[in-house]
Amino acid sequence: MSILMRLFPCFRLIPAILLLPMLSACSTRPSLPGQEEQAEKLQEAMQSGAYRPAGNFELESVRDRWLHDGVELDVEMLAPKAAGVYPLVIYLPSIGEDAGAGRLWRQSWAKAGYAVFSVQPVEIAQALKALEAERKFDPPDAGGLGPAEDLDEENPPAREQVGESWFGEKRPRQSRSARSSELHYVGHQYFAPDRLKSRLGHLYWAYRQLKLRAEMRVPGFAAADFSKVVLAGYDLGGQTVSAAAAEAFAGDMPDRGDLQPVAAIVLSPSVDLAEGQVRGRFQNLSLPMLSITGSEDNDPYAISSAPVRTALWEYAPAGGKYLLLLQGGGHKVLAGSELGGRFAAAERRNDAPMAEGLPPAAGRRRGGMGGPQAGGESWFGGSRAEETRRDQGYKQVAAVIASTTAFLDMVVKNDVFAQAWLQEKANPWLGRSGSLKSR
Repeated sequence: MSILMRLFPCFRLIPAILLLPMLSACSTRPSLPGQEEQAEKLQEAMQSGAYRPAGNFELESVRDRWLHDGVELDVEMLAPKAAGVYPLVIYLPSIGEDAGAGRLWRQSWAKAGYAVFSVQPVEIAQALKALEAERKFDPPDAGGLGPAEDLDEENPPAREQVGESWFGEKRPRQSRSARSSELHYVGHQYFAPDRLKSRLGHLYWAYRQLKLRAEMRVPGFAAADFSKVVLAGYDLGGQTVSAAAAEAFAGDMPDRGDLQPVAAIVLSPSVDLAEGQVRGRFQNLSLPMLSITGSEDNDPYAISSAPVRTALWEYAPAGGKYLLLLQGGGHKVLAGSELGGRFAAAERRNDAPMAEGLPPAAGRRRGGMGGPQAGGESWFGGSRAEETRRDQGYKQVAAVIASTTAFLDMVVKNDVFAQAWLQEKANPWLGRSGSLKSR
């Protein structure tokens, strides 16, 4: 062999060439189904026993920019086209999201017969732009941060990225760990009490402006019924909702004035243990509330972790309190921006088990490269376990849509069928995807 190597140096390349297809099969990410296929899968999940509201309205929307105290606010109203007034849901997005965020949730509520108004300060919507610009230089699958929504559940090893300057030498690029530290810093800034107080001020002002425009019959904004208002928010927006619903925070918060919500929906509740008084600060949350989180709901800012997010439901006064806990559900599924297929792909890349009942090591490769996998999977891809993961993503999105819509109909419209679904049919339908509790 050594003689052949010396005579034919290219001979040593043959084993590597033969190995390339195997390496490619191991490293290639699963392709994400198209939007149409994902929509069909989500529809299948919704038709298998999920709560279905009585209405299914066609929608219209209006987008605008308002200015309050020198801060530009991005606002959007989404409501049924049919003439009339509809119960109002105010939706508050998270960091890096504009007023168009939470599309899946907002569209579902509007189709069920609600006027959905979303508001977000532009500075918060653009808060992650600098980090996103840095990520654009990362080659695909090279250990960079990836899209903003990937920051919470994807944790490949930190790696220094490099690029070529004009003169050919390598220039340093910010590592994943360094940029994650920046993300933690940005997150802690916006979750701080002074920023919360500012957001509450914007919310209450925007609500008064919305009422004024409705009274003036401004097209699009006139569809809101202000006698039935529900607050809803995700992540940072969820913190704002909890504060508006009377959660106690350090420092004085502005009076909500004439905004008197009848209920609240909090997606990925923010529970910062550093604030202290976990038991006491939820005692004034007397409104009916639906909290939604997942067993893998860890935010990218390192503020709240999955195990502590249920504290809002656990320590708030009993009565009308619901908790939807998604088994294997991560932080980004609650953003309402993806139909479900992407979450299965992300979990497949992490080799993480999503199906309840699988052992902790299920889904991970064993025996080194090319070794067999648990759960009936082959060397280069799964069948049973992967199919379970794939269906789980759609089921989790469907679970949020079904539970939030049923909660709205029960609280706002006094729908007895919605109440019966929440209390009797939700858990059998959820199965291994999660559980719904009430107190």
